[in-house]
Amino acid sequence: MLIISGSAEYIGETNQFVKGNLHAFTMFCSNENLREQLKDIEAFFNQLDWDEIIIQEEGIIEDTASLENDTLKQAFEKASQDKLSVVIQNTPLSAVA
Repeated sequence: MLIISGSAEYIGETNQFVKGNLHAFTMFCSNENLREQLKDIEAFFNQLDWDEIIIQEEGIIEDTASLENDTLKQAFEKASQDKLSVVIQNTPLSAVA
């Protein structure tokens, strides 16, 4: 399973996120070839009202044993079934820095 971390800008209109804020994310992709996945990743994020995607790290993990967070474990399992899954941090990066 491909694991990707980075940031994305929220471009939607909801009460959950503020338009224009950058948030960190962790994404899982069942296809382990990042280059083959880039268009699908962008489309996936855009459907969820995210853009300006910056991938900072990528790696391969075999199973959920190396994941300590239950939310990430659930996202891993979801990507196993749905090909892509993302967890986006609620707190914007500007509040963390």
